Amino acid sequence: MVDKIHIQLKKPNYCVDELTVVSREVIATKKVKDAYSVPQSIADNLKSFSKFLNGIPLIVAEEYKGENLEEEVVYTRHNIPVVSEKTAESLIEGRNSYFIYVNKGGIFVKIDGKKLKEIRERKGISRTRLARELGVSIKAVAYYEEGLSDVSLEIASKLEEIIGDEVFERLNIESLKELVPQKETVVEAKSTKTGKENRDIERLIQFLKDMIKEKYFFDKAPFDAGFKVSTSMFHRIAVKTGIQEDEELEEISKISKATDTPTIVLGEENTETTSNEENLITLDKQKIEKIREILARNPISRQFSIE
Repeated sequence: MVDKIHIQLKKPNYCVDELTVVSREVIATKKVKDAYSVPQSIADNLKSFSKFLNGIPLIVAEEYKGENLEEEVVYTRHNIPVVSEKTAESLIEGRNSYFIYVNKGGIFVKIDGKKLKEIRERKGISRTRLARELGVSIKAVAYYEEGLSDVSLEIASKLEEIIGDEVFERLNIESLKELVPQKETVVEAKSTKTGKENRDIERLIQFLKDMIKEKYFFDKAPFDAGFKVSTSMFHRIAVKTGIQEDEELEEISKISKATDTPTIVLGEENTETTSNEENLITLDKQKIEKIREILARNPISRQFSIE
């Protein structure tokens, strides 16, 4: 039985529709009919939101440019992995298949270069011989073994006959991260929010600036902003403003608990500064300067060691 928490988000205009936590790995999923329809703005928010949670963004779709997705094959849109519903379920359940992906018009199988070299040498096969039997250059074999290149489906079939299937990487949450460029998202982003909500968040940042290591702002996400903080240990805090309904507060609480992300909820005047949910801190917008005091006495703040 796979240890997992699944949260279906209710707002259709979010950059994320589902959050799944599997063995502490967070998957932020956007579900669409055609992956090609996902605009850059939604993709950027999804990647930023996922990075804040130390998770992975994922697009689940039926089609790509009008063509049905192949099962057990990973596509990409705006540098986000794209898979079918069935493949996503296999991924979450830990039913590992070969890591097959589409790149620049071709279909490739990801290989473990170190294992390829180890097995090749154990079998007494030279690079020259392997290159000849695969029908590629010696340089190509060197690239395979150094992790600089993967193999086409045709080469993978020959490689399996000669070396065996141990050299092929399996598709899992950890290996999928390889398709998401880690340096792409600019975390010190400027807030695109305007008006009162933006001012409230900026004021909060001023009162916490000495402990904030990274800032994140989201246009269409469950949180409005997030901070990775550096105190006695590395962690993060989310911020939510303008909650109108108890249902929305309940959703935020579920996300906070599942992802281990304490959340500051900025409320209207005379909002209580305590919450029945230990992972939430509700704060009167007019009294933002009290945030350090509240964090210091709130149970969740013990992990931050704020004085």
